[in-house]
Amino acid sequence: NMFNKIKKFLKQNIGSLILPYLPWQFCDFGFSGRVIIEPTNACNLRCPLCPTSELKRIKGFLPLENFKKIVDDIPALKSINFGWSGEPLLNKDIFKMVKYASSKGIETGISTNTIFLNQYIDEALNSGLDDLIVCLDGASKETHEKYRIGSDFESIKNNIQEFCQEKKRRNFKKPRVTLQCLLTKYNEHEVPVIIELAKNLGVNSLDLKTLSLGSGVALTEKIKRAKEFLPSDKYSRYELKDGKTILKSKPKLCSWLRQSVILWNGDVTSCCYDFEGDLKIGNVFKDGGFKKVWKGEKYKKYRRKIIRREFDLCKNCSRTDEYTKRINFYD
Repeated sequence: NMFNKIKKFLKQNIGSLILPYLPWQFCDFGFSGRVIIEPTNACNLRCPLCPTSELKRIKGFLPLENFKKIVDDIPALKSINFGWSGEPLLNKDIFKMVKYASSKGIETGISTNTIFLNQYIDEALNSGLDDLIVCLDGASKETHEKYRIGSDFESIKNNIQEFCQEKKRRNFKKPRVTLQCLLTKYNEHEVPVIIELAKNLGVNSLDLKTLSLGSGVALTEKIKRAKEFLPSDKYSRYELKDGKTILKSKPKLCSWLRQSVILWNGDVTSCCYDFEGDLKIGNVFKDGGFKKVWKGEKYKKYRRKIIRREFDLCKNCSRTDEYTKRINFYD
């Protein structure tokens, strides 16, 4: 009935309705214990809609000792996602970082383009890694390499299979392996084959991820990208209206109010789409550590602006409910 519908709506949207009208001093959210840490912003691929190849930020790598300083500085840390704008496996110390975090009881996850995975099988399996996302954007050489420019379909497939077989041979439960497939108009017809392929490769689950046209992209460029890559309505987070690309469902209250991204050089930003670090709040190495940055007045004011969608990245945020469909195969 209508009463239950209103009750459900208020339950889902109460934060979005009330928080924008509170003074910024009230926007002091508790830290969730979850961060993204960027091992590097360098990448060996040139995917068409990925901002990494166009980043103006200086390319660099997070040293192992600096990583340990970050972890030791945040006792409340519960989860680290390694990745973000670069390919984490380009940092030679990546699994030493994972092992160090795991030894502290911190959950760890890595998302990789899978090119170098075969070089790290033993190290990865012995690191204590909890979650591994491997990327394969098609069920054929033609479709995968159309988007993953610089990648080799057969090599990626073999690397995934080899990793899963070795994990099974050792009778390891971890890491949980998820194959992620970015759906475009070039591979959407392959979805049934992709599901079968993922199962045969031995991964735990498959994520069918909808395509983002970018959050800080001009309208003309968005339309151009939409025409080039956007799949049919069934697999899209957008709909076309009056020549514009409109998100099917509006983003709810930002989950990043209680999380942070720490860049390879120690800069802290509060947005998972801020690949240039334009919304930098502070630096964990230069500004007295993460806790000081998190509790600082600048971060509080930034949270207020995020709630009100005052930043351009927030106004054009493409993270919505129409984001990912997960298919589970094995525990």
